[in-house]
Amino acid sequence: MKAQMQKGFTLIELMIVVAIIGILAAIAIPAYTNYTQTSANNSCLIEAKAYANTAIAELNLGNAAGEPRAGGACDSYNGAGAAMTLASTFTAVPVAPGGGTVTCDLSTGGQCSHAP
Repeated sequence: MKAQMQKGFTLIELMIVVAIIGILAAIAIPAYTNYTQTSANNSCLIEAKAYANTAIAELNLGNAAGEPRAGGACDSYNGAGAAMTLASTFTAVPVAPGGGTVTCDLSTGGQCSHAP
């Protein structure tokens, strides 16, 4: 009689594969989380800078600054709107998963920065 050869993987081979996948996930998930937070923060920073530039242009023309666009990369704005002057400063909060605060100063030409 011929001996039958069994096909498939041994238990140790499967355990090694599962361990390798676990190690890769342990490295990839924190990196991905950090990437999404940084992306959300940078998106709000860019949006706030665009709003600051628009507000400066409108104020230089003698118009009101207008309200910031709702539903964008910034969850809320504080100090922004029609009451702003060229000496105003406003803050914006990035949407989740971002964090911290974006601050823009119109008196310095609309320079914006993000603080965690």
